[in-house]
Amino acid sequence: MFKLTRLVTLADPAGLASLAKDARALGSAHMAYRLLVAPTLPGSHFGGDLIVHCAFDSAEQRDAFGAALVPLLARAPVASADGADYQGAPGGKHDPDLVNGVYRVLLLSVDERSDPETVAEFEAETRMMPHYIPAIRNWQLSRADAAVGERRWTHVWEQEYAGIEGLLGPYMLHPYHWARIDRWFDPECPDRIVDARLCHSFCALEASIL
Repeated sequence: MFKLTRLVTLADPAGLASLAKDARALGSAHMAYRLLVAPTLPGSHFGGDLIVHCAFDSAEQRDAFGAALVPLLARAPVASADGADYQGAPGGKHDPDLVNGVYRVLLLSVDERSDPETVAEFEAETRMMPHYIPAIRNWQLSRADAAVGERRWTHVWEQEYAGIEGLLGPYMLHPYHWARIDRWFDPECPDRIVDARLCHSFCALEASIL
């Protein structure tokens, strides 16, 4: 599948409902077969006010939607947008029929000077997280084809949870997270390869999109 995610920050939150309606209509018009447009939940970090996530059968469909989205996100009250276009890499599912859960996305930028073997190790350790942290119900780690926003986003790490407590508790506080994963992000650790500027965003989810 070919995917697009945008984290939209508004100068005036009063415009959120109208923007969300227009984004949904645009996604439907471009025949997105998976479409999520939802306000972010409290606790997001550089995660914007609105998540726009779409999946398509082809790169051409995705790119056409992305082009149509540009003028929508250029108008008031949009202040900025971060995101990536990517081809969804093989992920995993513990709960493919998940409903009324939480979708979380992390945009990150790996240092372009990192050697491929190190990047592959980082990716492998990230993909192992659900095997140690059962609160992650469904997941996908993908490399970005193109990026917009504050950084040259290189990876999109998506997860789904049964509830917000799974993300803020078992995921964030699990020993595997701070013992294996955090070192890639810690500026005081020699293993660090990820830019400190991250987009960590999450929203309510009616049904699984991964």
